[in-house]
Amino acid sequence: MEQTITNIKKVSLVFFIITGTLHLGSSVLIANELFLKEAFILNKTMDVPLVLTGLLYGFASVRLMLTNPKKTHNVLDIFLLAVIVLALGGLIFINLAIPNIN
Repeated sequence: MEQTITNIKKVSLVFFIITGTLHLGSSVLIANELFLKEAFILNKTMDVPLVLTGLLYGFASVRLMLTNPKKTHNVLDIFLLAVIVLALGGLIFINLAIPNIN
C-alpha cells in the first residue's frame, strides 16, 4: 500500500507542475493581453485540475509522513479522501454558483 501511495505522490507532483505551469502561463498571457480567448479558456479550465493534483500530492505526503508502513490506516485514508471530495465539491460549487464579475 505504501508503494502505491508513493507512486500517487510522484505522479501527482508531475501533473501538479504541468497544470500549474499552464495555469500560470495563461495568467501571464491574460495580463499581457495576448491570445485572450484561448488564455481565458485555459485559465478557467485549469483551476480545478490544479487543485485536484495539489490535494492528491499534499494528502499523499501527509499520509506517508503520519503513518507506520506496518499498520493499516483505514480511518485516516477515509478521512483524507473525504477532505479531498469536500474540497473539490466546494470548488466546483463555487465555480458554478458564483457568476463571473466583469
